[in-house]
Amino acid sequence: MVWNQLTPPWQECIKEAWTAYCKGSLPIGSVITNTQGHILARGRNRIHEERGGDLHISGHQFAHAEINSLLQVDWNRVNPRSCILYSTTEPCPLCVGAIRMSFIGEVRYASRDEMAGSARLFEATPFLRKGQIRVVGPQHSDLEVILIAMLIEFALHFTDAMPSSRYEQLVSIDSEGARLGKQLFTSNQLRRWKAEEKAAAFVLDQIAHYYETVKDG
Repeated sequence: MVWNQLTPPWQECIKEAWTAYCKGSLPIGSVITNTQGHILARGRNRIHEERGGDLHISGHQFAHAEINSLLQVDWNRVNPRSCILYSTTEPCPLCVGAIRMSFIGEVRYASRDEMAGSARLFEATPFLRKGQIRVVGPQHSDLEVILIAMLIEFALHFTDAMPSSRYEQLVSIDSEGARLGKQLFTSNQLRRWKAEEKAAAFVLDQIAHYYETVKDG
């Protein structure tokens, strides 16, 4: 099963992503760890959640997973260069800028974003290059497919929850993840698991099993 192959930071990222989906926001999760893998902060996409009174940003277009995880760290007590930010999805331009301004040392993301993904921006200007942020892209191909599928399924269900241009970009992607996402949408399975309050580990492994079945034809 995919879940047991993942390290704790990735498992926590996916828990955050699934919670975001269940709350009606984009299924993207993020955590920040130190070099020993101890989790310092968690964040999820909250763009469609009601605004709260804590340090998270909610109900705003800036309420991205990476931003919310960055806001949870007491940077006066932590050496940012020793920190690693994990995200289920490739950071967008907004998050690239926030990561650079935090002076964090490393970024790892589990799935590429063909439309908004901007990891290359870390090398785009002298200021960004000076940050010397190590960037590690997807390391698990099946996990990447599953995470992209969840985003596509969300886009198909929540057409009113995102700008029309973003929706059109997502559903126009032609990839294994996009095709799997459309199949998940047709089956309505994620919506049932949400209603049944299934755990992220269950959801991930069930999608992985379904993907293997489809892939093997």
